[in-house]
Amino acid sequence: MSQWKGLDHRLFNLGFMVGVPSKVYVRQISREWFLIVEGERIKGYSEYRYSFYKTKFMDDGRMTSTKVFLDKSSVRQVYNKVLNHINYLEKT
Repeated sequence: MSQWKGLDHRLFNLGFMVGVPSKVYVRQISREWFLIVEGERIKGYSEYRYSFYKTKFMDDGRMTSTKVFLDKSSVRQVYNKVLNHINYLEKT
């Protein structure tokens, strides 16, 4: 279980809010755009698989546009992708 606490801690340090520990992480990057990491149990895998995407929410809460960066990947893959994307955003 310490691996998942590590992910919570690492994503929190990158500016993500921990919605549901080990499952949902959200970071607002502008008024309408959010970065989201979602974990889910998938049959055939012993650990959670994670998706990382950017999405736009309208004022009424509707999600209107989504760009998926990584889908159903390991914790290490998703963390590396998130870290690279955050570094890219901070450079621009």
